Amino acid sequence: MAKVAVIGKIVMIEAIKDADRIKLATVVCGDAGRWTGVVGLDHHIGELVTVFLQDAVLPENERWAFMSKHKWRVRMARFKGVPSECVIVKGAPCAFVGYDLAEELGVTKYSKPLPESMTGEAVGNFPSFIPKTDEPNFQTVPELVERMAEEPWVATMKCDGSSCTAWVDDEGELHVASRNLELREFNKAGAGNSYWRVARKYNWDGLPKGCALQFEVVGPGIQGNPMGLTDVDGRAFTLYDYTKQRKLPQTALDTVAMLIGMPTAPVVALGEESMDADALRKMAEVKYPNGKHGEGVVIRATDGSWSMKVINLLYRD
Repeated sequence: MAKVAVIGKIVMIEAIKDADRIKLATVVCGDAGRWTGVVGLDHHIGELVTVFLQDAVLPENERWAFMSKHKWRVRMARFKGVPSECVIVKGAPCAFVGYDLAEELGVTKYSKPLPESMTGEAVGNFPSFIPKTDEPNFQTVPELVERMAEEPWVATMKCDGSSCTAWVDDEGELHVASRNLELREFNKAGAGNSYWRVARKYNWDGLPKGCALQFEVVGPGIQGNPMGLTDVDGRAFTLYDYTKQRKLPQTALDTVAMLIGMPTAPVVALGEESMDADALRKMAEVKYPNGKHGEGVVIRATDGSWSMKVINLLYRD
């Protein structure tokens, strides 16, 4: 699981235009990556600090009382036009940059609440032979950012909904799982759930044996329906061959999605070139067709070998 609270070291401090009480700091956090955040004037280069990352949920504490107005949750944002991707607090219990402070400080990771229509009844845990869908933030994988200059990639819109995985077993039976559980189609009272409702819209005879399709369930009643859809639907983004334990190329995903009839996550950009952090953040400033800011983009190698996400700093969930 990605770290949400770590020790960082300030390596750069920059002035912010039209701001006389704050500056922009860059912190390195070991294997937790390199981030930027707004700090007060009392911070300095070389200082060891406590860093709270995206979706950290903080316990109430006077050290970060200013987070109460944000309901104690860390979100990426822009402040006076500059990227503030983390919360930086003075003090560190040791000099080990990257040290995980989550358990020590009681910090947890935010999970989006699910409506009752999506809870379902579990058959069992999420299948161990298929990886869960959770791309790393680009700040934590600089080696992948560098690979953008060497390998063709595709950036697709991050459709804000709830992740779903579907596969057909050797007997031809369809299976559907949420992020953490495999689900029954109907519960004891006969009610269905939104994951299966979306799955049943499509022709799973087009899914190759030994493959799982991963898609986002989006629409009314799901995460506030930021895309403004009129019906619950799916947006395919990954095709995984679990017999060979590898993600398949974008062309394979496009072909299978067409065969079963499911839309794919919209393509934002294609390329084989390097991009710096500012360019990546700019690319992530996508909008849904209804004009609302999108959650960001996911960048994948076209052969499926790697992926990462870039959050839109203008997005609010």
